[in-house]
Amino acid sequence: MPSKRRGRDRDAVHSRHVVLPEVETPITLKTLPRAVCFLSHDQVKGQRLHLDSDDRGIVRFHARGAKGAEPIKLRLESKSDDGKRARQTIELRPESSGVPTRTTDSARAPKGRPRSPLGDPTALSNRELLRRGYPPRPDPAESPVRYARWMRIVSRPFTAVSPRLVAHPGVSFARRQLPPQIFSPTLPLPPPIGRTMFNSNSSIWSGAYLTNPTLQFCRISADWSVPGVVSLPGGPIYSAAAEWIGLDNSGTDLYQAGTDSEIWSLPFFGGWIITNYWMWIQSLPFAPWAVPNFPISPYDWVSVDIFVADQNGQTWYQNGSWGGLTPADDSVWFMLYNNTQGVSFWGTLPTASQTLNGQSSSGFSGSAAEFIMERPSDNNGNPYSLAAFGIAGMHSCWYGDSQYGDKSFPLGADGSTPFSGNLSYLNMQNPANGDQLDIAASIPDDSSPNGSAIIWFFVNSQ
Repeated sequence: MPSKRRGRDRDAVHSRHVVLPEVETPITLKTLPRAVCFLSHDQVKGQRLHLDSDDRGIVRFHARGAKGAEPIKLRLESKSDDGKRARQTIELRPESSGVPTRTTDSARAPKGRPRSPLGDPTALSNRELLRRGYPPRPDPAESPVRYARWMRIVSRPFTAVSPRLVAHPGVSFARRQLPPQIFSPTLPLPPPIGRTMFNSNSSIWSGAYLTNPTLQFCRISADWSVPGVVSLPGGPIYSAAAEWIGLDNSGTDLYQAGTDSEIWSLPFFGGWIITNYWMWIQSLPFAPWAVPNFPISPYDWVSVDIFVADQNGQTWYQNGSWGGLTPADDSVWFMLYNNTQGVSFWGTLPTASQTLNGQSSSGFSGSAAEFIMERPSDNNGNPYSLAAFGIAGMHSCWYGDSQYGDKSFPLGADGSTPFSGNLSYLNMQNPANGDQLDIAASIPDDSSPNGSAIIWFFVNSQ
């Protein structure tokens, strides 16, 4: 139970948490609502985890202690939107015979507006669907697979969380531009054989990306299981693995959203591991924004949709139902769903160029579409080590070209040139020694007829 100490540290709240050895245990703390928080250890200089409390003041992370590990004390410092500050000391203790510290369901549940399952899927216009908290309805004739995915989302309850975002200036996703295309051709191995993709290599990215649309890529979506990460013997103190999708591809116009799996290894305290899993959106060149009211845990099943439309979620085309975007399409929409926890987030960013804190974007162009695993970089563009995720995947990989209206295309299972755009694959490679950090492969995807899922195999951290 939390307690308060007297004297110099009377404002510090102290709490103790029991975790089972070798088990990744969720830790839930109460601090100031709507606060930026940093988790640190007094003996680890220059390294801390950036966490954020939700609107109820809940902070979440995971901890795992090795067998025989000593109790460890961490410090959590928080600063709320209104300038209030709080400090906590957190003691973690591994006990084989103990009962892990539990948090009530009411404290775990995010604050938001419940949205019930949709009744008649055809009764409401897209504008009315958006108003009531349902995503716009795809045309079942133009895109039956997208329509089936939409039905899955609207047919179950979700809690729509606050659209509050928090900048994370200490990390960047995809600050660098895509590498030159295709050093060697993709092997034409037929499904269902999974195969390595080796069009080219990147120092920070792996996965699939498309360029040269007929007009503009205007829509992208995918589903995945949040990668769980582990610590390797002799591995780095801090590492991360980010899985995301995005539109555009330069340092001033990439719109993207995904998950980040962070791991903080403290082996000199007997083998403690701290992990943090968080959802984010980003518009380069600005720092990514965390979505603190949208909790995720390892292996949660998430869905991400990014598309261009007006402020009511309606996409307009030059020739009615096809032929390119119009000036009315002034917003990039982000729709995020944690299907495991029943939580949803919607937010928008402008398609027009903007300036924030002395940095300027060039605005939406629709020149590329990406399905990516990445090792994030610091705010100076230096890559962090890749976290050991084992095997990860991405499914239901779809994208749209504004020339063809609401029609969507699956990511090709055989790596061939698709109907719209040029498709390339990347392996992540350390440019200093040529070592592969991970390997991307494609396999046929049951959720996308004639499409593929991407799977990644972890190889090295750096």
